Amino acid sequence: MKAHFISYGLVGAVLSGLTACHFNSSRLNSEQDKAIADKLMVDYFSNQKSNQTQTNMQLFSSRFWQVASRDEMNQIFKKRDEVLGQLQDASLEKWQTKVTSGTKPSGEYQLQYKNTYTKGEAIETFRLEREANDSLKIVYYNINSKEFLR
Repeated sequence: MKAHFISYGLVGAVLSGLTACHFNSSRLNSEQDKAIADKLMVDYFSNQKSNQTQTNMQLFSSRFWQVASRDEMNQIFKKRDEVLGQLQDASLEKWQTKVTSGTKPSGEYQLQYKNTYTKGEAIETFRLEREANDSLKIVYYNINSKEFLR
């Protein structure tokens, strides 16, 4: 009787362990993943050139809006446009991706662009994440330019 209890206990423990396991595989710095993220950014920069700020605001994650307000971002974009002028060219300089597929899928993308504006240049860094509905959203934005110091 005791032997049956131990074997049933072992079977139960193994079954519980199997249902709690997560089977995932990750890939780093895939060209395909870079292309997916860059496509979103091409849309972003196209919107920027067309002064479609509100359309670009929709590309930011709800997590982003927990730490920054839409008013603050509007002020940042307005200041960028005043100081740097119109975006002329966006060139992807550095990038990193990490995509996990399986039972707990995720995607993290970091893209850094060297952008040319009518009044200067800027380095703009974006971090994107794949959300539950499988869409990519911007979760981090940073802009650096010497023109802001003048």
